[in-house]
Amino acid sequence: MDGYVIELALDEARRWVDEAMAFYRASGKEIALVEFSNPQGRFVKGEQYLYVLDINGTMLAHPVNEKYVGKDFYRVQDSAGKSFIKEIVDTANARGFGWVDYQWFDPATKSELPKTVYFEKVNGMIFCSGVYRENVGLFPAEHASGEVAGHEIPAESVFASCRPALDVPLEEEVIELVPDDARNWVKKAMAFYKANGRGVALTEFSNREGRFFQDERYIFVVDFNGAMLAHPVNEKYVGKDFYRIKDSDGKSFVKEIIDTAGNRGSGWLEYKWFNPATKKEQIKTVYFEKVDNMIFCSGVYQQ
Repeated sequence: MDGYVIELALDEARRWVDEAMAFYRASGKEIALVEFSNPQGRFVKGEQYLYVLDINGTMLAHPVNEKYVGKDFYRVQDSAGKSFIKEIVDTANARGFGWVDYQWFDPATKSELPKTVYFEKVNGMIFCSGVYRENVGLFPAEHASGEVAGHEIPAESVFASCRPALDVPLEEEVIELVPDDARNWVKKAMAFYKANGRGVALTEFSNREGRFFQDERYIFVVDFNGAMLAHPVNEKYVGKDFYRIKDSDGKSFVKEIIDTAGNRGSGWLEYKWFNPATKKEQIKTVYFEKVDNMIFCSGVYQQ
């Protein structure tokens, strides 16, 4: 394997951790951990993903198997008997960051391969991301972007609760939308709410298979305190406080939506956000409108 190619891959693992740390600082711990555990989120690309431990070795976020979360990984060993999580935790607590090599099962090749992981400590947590060294160069950056291409599961399961590989369909071609599409989407959602009531409407708005989710176009709903009431891209956002969340430029866009909706009833806003269709962060133009004690929002991404 070309050393330069491997070095680029390792740099990508370190950059992945840096981006995750920036997202955490902008969004807060609760929302960040939800996003890091999202198998279709911005921090999953091909075989590369982010997982988070606390300083005792408990798994706080993992996009491959949500049942890992809350489990004690401190004494988990690879097939060679290496306590790699212990090494990550001990090194992070002593130095703040580092690298570790270990053997781990790779479902893409159906074999156990050496994996190199970069990790860094931030506010009592350890952010980790790595690459399978023998797979470097096998998959282009675009490959299965936003999908979990392989499980991080040892040859002998760590826990009996491990789930099978996720089968995520490829995205269809995205039709370019214009801002009026966002406003029309909100109006349709308002009509649905008025016809069916709050409970049915919020459930439908959070349904990824429902009528209000099409590629990059969807409805999300917040209340006037910033709590997320409905979101189809990540259902675990629901109930979380988004009032102080910021985009990558530091813009408190939910606060601005709430303030404008409270003063004027409706409005438009631009900010940067993850596009579930392209699996990239893009500028998003959102239309929002007050409905009773809620704010219905929908947007389009600038291509």
